[in-house]
Amino acid sequence: MFSQIESGPRALDAALACDLTELTADELVRLNRLAQDLVRKATALGLAAMAEASRAEAHRAAGEISMAALVAREAGVSRREAAQQVRLAQQLETAPVLREALGRDGMSADKARIVTDALQGLPADLTTDERRAVESDLTAAAPDLPLEQLRRKARRAVEVVDVRRADAIENQLLDREERQQAAEASFWMTRPDPATGLVKGGFEVDAVTGDLLRSLMDSATAPRKQDGVIDRRRAQGEAFVRLVRHLPKDGFGNHGGVPATLVVTVDEASLRGATDRAGVTEHGTAVSAGQLRRLACDAGILPLVLSGESQVLDLGREERLHSVAQRRALAQRDLGCAFPGCDRSPGWCESHHLVPWSRGGPTTVDDGVLLCSRHHHEVHDRDWDLRLHPTDQIVEFRRRPGEPWRRNHHYRPLSLTG
Repeated sequence: MFSQIESGPRALDAALACDLTELTADELVRLNRLAQDLVRKATALGLAAMAEASRAEAHRAAGEISMAALVAREAGVSRREAAQQVRLAQQLETAPVLREALGRDGMSADKARIVTDALQGLPADLTTDERRAVESDLTAAAPDLPLEQLRRKARRAVEVVDVRRADAIENQLLDREERQQAAEASFWMTRPDPATGLVKGGFEVDAVTGDLLRSLMDSATAPRKQDGVIDRRRAQGEAFVRLVRHLPKDGFGNHGGVPATLVVTVDEASLRGATDRAGVTEHGTAVSAGQLRRLACDAGILPLVLSGESQVLDLGREERLHSVAQRRALAQRDLGCAFPGCDRSPGWCESHHLVPWSRGGPTTVDDGVLLCSRHHHEVHDRDWDLRLHPTDQIVEFRRRPGEPWRRNHHYRPLSLTG
């Protein structure tokens, strides 16, 4: 049996000897897909072997003092990284659902580590069935979620069995993180350079303060249709100068009808202090209930209150362009450019009608979508089909009839479930 396993690397050696320049673009894509599949399966095999070798203390036969030392030598990594690999392998022994899923598309050792760490941190009083439910839920979600989104889901790992407890755990964690961020905030700037007269600087601030700055910068620099390549760094530098020289925050003009305001989604009960459910900014930063209530007093913060009184968002055919309120609702739903794979934030986007206004489409939230300038032109120029999924209210795209519908999986916010 082991001789069959050993033949695998020899086959790979033969593949590595091939001249890849002779492959077509399609073949290169297929080869890359095959290579990633091999990496996933090799990772799963390596972790399983590592766990068994640790249990059998096989490192002694290789003359090493520990399994981490053996892995560090064989893999060419640091002792610290090797110890992390061994720890993951051992944790997977108690997570059979996750272990079985390691070879799936979209999985990785980093994702497995996030899930196992979450399982290790579960409350001690959860039952075996509840722990298995949490493991199954995180494992099912992991292949399709980016790492950062999986980390956010892992914060609320117990949500699948107890939503209120997930709220409390997340809020406590956020409160500790926010206090730590506030204590570590820093700022520096140099004297003017004698040759250029320029001043350099930098800062470290909490995530919400960063979101406020990002919203202001997006409002001042978001491009529409322009000729040539946009030097974004220089544009942001110019915007930062205007920001410093024209405070307070409302000194900027509107982009697409929306002023430079940070939108924070918050449960009405949490805003009123009746519960401690966390909120989330339009940039995806989770915010503790305490800070939400403080931020609500800031004129630069717009609480988007769920289950409260709402503004009228449907303007029917009376207006062609989406209103400020509608664009804010679109930003909350789409999070940015909704085109598959795009990561542009709401401030860089324009509103588009799913059914073109010229063809009778109404100016409503349900018939609107946020698209960056590039993908706005792509959708118009190539006549993409768009639809709003009736179940989860996510906009989907397809190039032509008969093709599968696609959606943007780049980034989704934490949901505030009722």
